[in-house]
Amino acid sequence: MISWARIGYGAALLAVPNPVLHLASGQAATARERAVTRFLGLRLLTQGAVTAVAPDAATLAVSAETDFVHAATMLAWAAVDRRSRRLTLLSGVLAALFGAVDAMRARRAPTEPPCPTRTGELLPTLVSLRHRAAAQVARHTLPDAVRAGWQT
Repeated sequence: MISWARIGYGAALLAVPNPVLHLASGQAATARERAVTRFLGLRLLTQGAVTAVAPDAATLAVSAETDFVHAATMLAWAAVDRRSRRLTLLSGVLAALFGAVDAMRARRAPTEPPCPTRTGELLPTLVSLRHRAAAQVARHTLPDAVRAGWQT
């Protein structure tokens, strides 16, 4: 469900950034804000698609990490850019919420992809590739204690 919320939010930011930004800030968006919003929309759309189908623990953990990094950068941006503060704080809060949900999902998710790879079938192959990529990223970015929790 959270993946579909992320997809919808990302699609709105990508397709119609002006109304979304105006609704959130109450003021006209700058060209920079529109460009950053479109890029964020593309990232959210991609991230939602990657986590929508049979996500494993590593995929969800990397997704949560991505959101937590985004939340932290939005807090930093809010501290230095008064004009964009309302937008960046809202974006940071939403990212933190998405990250928290994915972190909880990662704790309950299977450690391996749920569907085995069968030669010639696209979806199982993509799920397996996603798992291997996420496991590599998690190996380098997550603390050992977090990864050890997946082995239970």
